[in-house]
Amino acid sequence: MSSKEYRLYQLLKRWQPASKVPTAKQLFPGKDLLPLFQFLYKKTKKLYEHLPRRKTGEKAFTHPTNVTLLLKEVGIKDGITLCSGIIHDLIEEEVDLYKKQRRIKEHKEGIKLLDKYEEEMFKQLEKEIIAVCRKHKIDIIKAKKIIKISKLLTRHKRDFYYRSICNILQCKDKEIKHKALLVKLADRTHNILTIKCFNEQERIYQCFKNLFILNNVKSYMIKKGPEKVENSPLSYLFSRCAKSTYDAFLTICHMAYHKRIGETKTILQLAFKKFALEKSGAKMVTGFNKEAHPMRLFGGIIRKYDYRLHHQWKLFDKVKESEIRYCKKFFADFKFTPSQIQAILDYKDAYALKEAIAFLLYVPKYVISGFLHSDLFKEEMKR
Repeated sequence: MSSKEYRLYQLLKRWQPASKVPTAKQLFPGKDLLPLFQFLYKKTKKLYEHLPRRKTGEKAFTHPTNVTLLLKEVGIKDGITLCSGIIHDLIEEEVDLYKKQRRIKEHKEGIKLLDKYEEEMFKQLEKEIIAVCRKHKIDIIKAKKIIKISKLLTRHKRDFYYRSICNILQCKDKEIKHKALLVKLADRTHNILTIKCFNEQERIYQCFKNLFILNNVKSYMIKKGPEKVENSPLSYLFSRCAKSTYDAFLTICHMAYHKRIGETKTILQLAFKKFALEKSGAKMVTGFNKEAHPMRLFGGIIRKYDYRLHHQWKLFDKVKESEIRYCKKFFADFKFTPSQIQAILDYKDAYALKEAIAFLLYVPKYVISGFLHSDLFKEEMKR
């Protein structure tokens, strides 16, 4: 029998995805929707055979199966959620394949064409799901719910990433929204564990996407109340996604440090501690400041990557250039190369953002202000 210490370790350790593809029966614990899940499993597998391998070298199909596996492992037995997990990227991948095969550009007319194709694919999928339900005497309402969740999880070509997440968070159907959030957390947990082939800047960007989702899910959990989310699949998925993202930020710090940025590590860490103590650091990462002390580098990190996520490249580059100028002046003695200066910026961004993740994990009512879907959705609608 394992010790209580070891059982606690099993609970706290980072989730490890499966490298092999589980069977449909291994992923689905129940029997009520098993015929439907098996159909969706086969349909998804068939499409994914036409997709390139993931950057990790694994088969593309390991992604939807790992998302479903994680949902199952946190105790979800609900067939609707598990079915939604296996097809969460199905329509989006079909649209991408259609776009690639026909060499469609993402301009105004191209996006209209892709949106129309997406709509057709959803109609076809719904028709197929309903046919399976009728054949096996499954309630049609469950099929409708799976389609609704799938539509929420599909990023339309006309939308930026924020908008696609906002669509989930603003959904008025509480059941559909909750199930979609479960799948999205599982999706981002697996994605963040398989970014080893990206460079540091792309890794930070992917982690930043997770931070936005985690911040909004934390707000959602606070509103629901601790009595409804404690020891629930949602809290387990939130914890796993947050820990995996923290670990990814930590890895970025290690990668940047090994580019021989030496003594800057201590200066940057202490600068952040000063920033955190004097400026309520983890609460102020959305606001810029222009102080001479290196703690100025930690102000506005959230907003900087917000610019990138919104494709506001001029504003993103302006902030980045300002940081580079500062580092060149402050660390003039070291005569760092441009690559090393970038490593310093990567290190300080990853270091600060992992601290924000820790606050989300362990401070009960903490959320990053100005970084909630309602704030950013309003900003996006103005553009």
